[in-house]
Amino acid sequence: MALDPARIPQSLKDAYKKGVCGVYVGAGASKPAGLPMWSGMLKAMLERASAEKLIGEAEAKEYESLIANSSKNLMVASALKEVLGRHFDDFIKSTFVTPKPKPTALHHGFVKLSNLQFVITTNYDALVERAYQVVDPDVSICTFRDVGATQSALSNREFFILKAHGDATKIGNGIVMTDADYRELLYRQRAYQAMLATMFTMYSIVFIGTSMADPELQLLLSYISEVFLPTSGPQHYALMAEEDMGAVERGRWRKDFNVNIIPISKDDDYAEATEFIQALATV
Repeated sequence: MALDPARIPQSLKDAYKKGVCGVYVGAGASKPAGLPMWSGMLKAMLERASAEKLIGEAEAKEYESLIANSSKNLMVASALKEVLGRHFDDFIKSTFVTPKPKPTALHHGFVKLSNLQFVITTNYDALVERAYQVVDPDVSICTFRDVGATQSALSNREFFILKAHGDATKIGNGIVMTDADYRELLYRQRAYQAMLATMFTMYSIVFIGTSMADPELQLLLSYISEVFLPTSGPQHYALMAEEDMGAVERGRWRKDFNVNIIPISKDDDYAEATEFIQALATV
């Protein structure tokens, strides 16, 4: 059964109708296509490092215990990226490109949102852009390095896809994965900061396929809250499993980061996320 459009907050409906809305797509959106979440990716990196005899058994066991603690994800990513060295680019390609994953109903649902200004994806895969290229082969695709093109698209109200953490199909363009990578983007790249300021202060953003415990998302929201008053910008929204977050925590996200948590079911690989997007397209 399709999700009832009445469950969509009126403020989000209004923002979407006005064309001042964007979507932020996390790793959870790629999981149904067979791609790994954070912990799965780190385990795969560890397996590759072990297979290449770059670490010993004792060190591998220590990594396993660290991977089990999500708060250590960025630290482990930094360490394993360094350990893999020249094997890292091949790992990214073999994990996110070689399997040739296909866009899911959720990805094709984004395409139906004709009033969107942009889609931000932190995923290295090409699922979002492949869904859009079915209907528009020339859709504008930018990475974090293309700040000028992104700012131009925002200024001209032209739709674009932002690959915020890099593109696995273009390894030479850089992959953002470590704590140092994220902090470099958020705190040292002035043009990137200006772009984020425009996006988060002028547009309502819907987070999909993300966990509010994801370290990179926490860094982003912390940066936004430090630089901009949460009450001064537009309302943002996040689709989250209802059993993963109680009323008190939802209240803190709303007050501290201006993010309205919208509870959805985990059933059928978060099928309600796709239904939510399809319903929003009809308002």
